[in-house]
Amino acid sequence: MSVIRLIITLLIMALFVPFFILTMITGIVLSYIMHPKYFYFTIHFGCKILLLCGWQYHTIHGKVPDKNKGPYIFMFNHESMFDAFMLGASIPYYINAIGWEGIFKWPLWGFFAKRYGAYQITHDDTNKARETLKAAEKILLIDKTSMLYSPEGNRTITGEMGEFKKGGFHFAKSTKATIVPVGIVGAFESNVRTSWIINPGRLKTVFGEPITVDQYSNLSIEDFRDLVKNRVVKLVEDFS
Repeated sequence: MSVIRLIITLLIMALFVPFFILTMITGIVLSYIMHPKYFYFTIHFGCKILLLCGWQYHTIHGKVPDKNKGPYIFMFNHESMFDAFMLGASIPYYINAIGWEGIFKWPLWGFFAKRYGAYQITHDDTNKARETLKAAEKILLIDKTSMLYSPEGNRTITGEMGEFKKGGFHFAKSTKATIVPVGIVGAFESNVRTSWIINPGRLKTVFGEPITVDQYSNLSIEDFRDLVKNRVVKLVEDFS
């Protein structure tokens, strides 16, 4: 680790951490007063500021689909801690999320995620994971609220896109939701999962063409998974 990289990280942390804490506390307090959909604009704005505080230049490519034509499941490749802020800064309307149970144990962030209403999913118990996805179906079917979902489950360690697990595609077929492939570009270079070093970066959130139920209803789970992954891979390659 070079001294310069260490100094840059400390400077970034000096900006990022205080605003992160302020954003989380604001969200938690507001969650006791109203549903998150009524203060989502503060999260959307907060994510934009957090990226700037993290010395990340973020751009959005492609078209975020119209909220009224949803609900959608936004499926993205998982590169780093910046992914959540990139998606929050890119999508201007309220969305819910399904996330790995481990993040719900992180101080402040985990409590905020619980208050926000995000769903915890385990990678160690298939039956429990199925129960979580079944419970989350009402978000799309009844509330008509879109969801964020990472088919990889965890952030990449190597920078290479991991296997897309099948659970999310069973979930999609059950809800008949429109899938929006999303490419996350540049986040791995900014922060690697195994390191706390942060590098200034150029981040891109790339939205692909939505995949509607009529395009995947007759596909096997494996073919459906491969269709989505290939779309995400193409988005990442085209904008890398």
